[in-house]
Amino acid sequence: MEGWKFWWGIAAFFLGGLATQLNGWLAYRRQRKDKAADAADAAEQRRAEFELEHLMATNQKLHDYREKFLDFTNAAAEADSSDGRDSAARRHALEVANEALNACELGLNGNVGFILDDTVRASVRQATKTIEDAATRAIGGQAVDYLAVNRAVSDASDALSARVRALYARQAER
Repeated sequence: MEGWKFWWGIAAFFLGGLATQLNGWLAYRRQRKDKAADAADAAEQRRAEFELEHLMATNQKLHDYREKFLDFTNAAAEADSSDGRDSAARRHALEVANEALNACELGLNGNVGFILDDTVRASVRQATKTIEDAATRAIGGQAVDYLAVNRAVSDASDALSARVRALYARQAER
């Protein structure tokens, strides 16, 4: 019987060490999994913040672009209706409005590429193209479809707003 006690003590010693090693390995795997999940959550949070920032900025730039477009069409209409008096001043006002319109377009186009959702990006690009086409018509003295411009801007703004709401809803689920 004395032999059993000796061997049982040695077996318990080795089994205890093995259990400790197994427990440490399982804890290490659990920590790695938790760290990976935390890193993925942090990356998703940064991505959502990036997208929200650019969606909001794009929405503002789109509305600014439409306002500059309206100023441009007014200046173009006045330049066309000039009867010789103040024509130089009206042409200068048209040039200033054109430069402001181009600057807004460049700012908006620079922001559109950072929209991560393809559908929203396409909607904003369509609104930009509609405004560009209308500006071309205005400078050519043709009739401008303001309703189409407003509809395109409204559709793009609705798409931007829907994407912002979706991002906030996803964050609220966490």
